[in-house]
Amino acid sequence: MNMIGIEIIRLKEVDSTNRFMMDWLTKEKVNEGTVVITDFQTAGRGADGSLWESERNRNLTFSFTLYPHFLAIDAQFYLNKVISLGLYDIVNELVADKTPVRIKWPNDIYAGDRKIAGILIQNGVKGSQFEYSVIGIGLNVNQDKFQGDASNPVSLKIITGTDSNLTDILEITIDKLESRLAQLREGKKPSIDQDYLDVLYRFNQIASFLYKDKPIQARIIGVSRYGQLQLEIPGEKIIECDLKEIKFKI
Repeated sequence: MNMIGIEIIRLKEVDSTNRFMMDWLTKEKVNEGTVVITDFQTAGRGADGSLWESERNRNLTFSFTLYPHFLAIDAQFYLNKVISLGLYDIVNELVADKTPVRIKWPNDIYAGDRKIAGILIQNGVKGSQFEYSVIGIGLNVNQDKFQGDASNPVSLKIITGTDSNLTDILEITIDKLESRLAQLREGKKPSIDQDYLDVLYRFNQIASFLYKDKPIQARIIGVSRYGQLQLEIPGEKIIECDLKEIKFKI
């Protein structure tokens, strides 16, 4: 039986499912695995702070709570990896025959060169232990037109040409996330590391980036234990980048 979705709270509209969950956690302990899902977010945001555009009743926008006390604070990027891999798994299952699916560091899901899903993880820490994690998921499902500032969004419908049942997609997504979280609980970190690198967008390819607002040509060679992107600038050096320091040129 899945832990995620043991309780599902459905909202017609909310500013942000993550914010709703975070506010709830300040008032009482929420059952682990509780999902808050909404038809429409008025202020949904991605991990980089950008606005997440999602048409009403057309996509999946939800958050859930975990209490990952088994995970050391300095290993928190593993939570990012398994959530990304779970979301990768569902998208890949649905569109792999039409376009390649990859994880764009740190946790966007790309179909070809277009963003189809994103993740926002917010952790609460007490002392040397996780107090909670709130995992926000945005998956573009049936939206076929995007009006916002994002330059490269795509959806399952745009790729496949057909509408999908949101309830069915939610159930499958939860199953995939559960499976990947089980890997982490079982301590299978080497396989998680390899799985993540195997599907990392532009891994080991020379590509264009902006590093501290300066254009560079570099190759992604890995991710540090703390989640920093590792880039090799041919003939020069290896650098490790935080999210605010590096931008992909697509």
